Amino acid sequence: MKLVSILGSPRKKGVTSQIARAFSTKAEEQGAQIIEYHLNTLDFKGCQGCNACKSKLDHCALKDGLTPVLEDLKTADIALFATPVYYWDVTGQFKCFMDRTWSLVKPDYQTNPDPVRLDRGKKAVLITSQGDVADKHRDVTQKYTGFLQMYGYDTHTIRACEMGMDTDERIGPFLDLAREKARELIVQ
Repeated sequence: MKLVSILGSPRKKGVTSQIARAFSTKAEEQGAQIIEYHLNTLDFKGCQGCNACKSKLDHCALKDGLTPVLEDLKTADIALFATPVYYWDVTGQFKCFMDRTWSLVKPDYQTNPDPVRLDRGKKAVLITSQGDVADKHRDVTQKYTGFLQMYGYDTHTIRACEMGMDTDERIGPFLDLAREKARELIVQ
């Protein structure tokens, strides 16, 4: 089983990254092959709106740091997407990445019963963290879960609220939840 982990936090050791790595570590212990991308270290551009992926190509026309990430999404059994909430949305790095996943959508997506270029049966885990209370920014998780469901993923979410910048005992239950979710989703 192949897992692609896409970390959207600029902080490699931040709360979101720690929760994502708890998932990945448990998945690896269970035999999954892990490929991790830290978006902040990649050199890439956002979507150019050229629509080449709809008119003449079956992939994004840009060749940059996201090229292998988008290709690995096609072959992964599970995709892990992790981002903190910054200024009422995902990080800029994660938003630019998500815009580029437009290339995974087929040209006739509105009428095609199989509208994406991903195989069915894939799983996705969306991990978000935020300093604010749980009643705030729920729409961020809902919006990006919706995108992943549109892509055909069986989606699972972990939402860590009231985390702030400091990692303390509050993160423990979310690390446990991530490990439990990996145990549940990784099939030998």
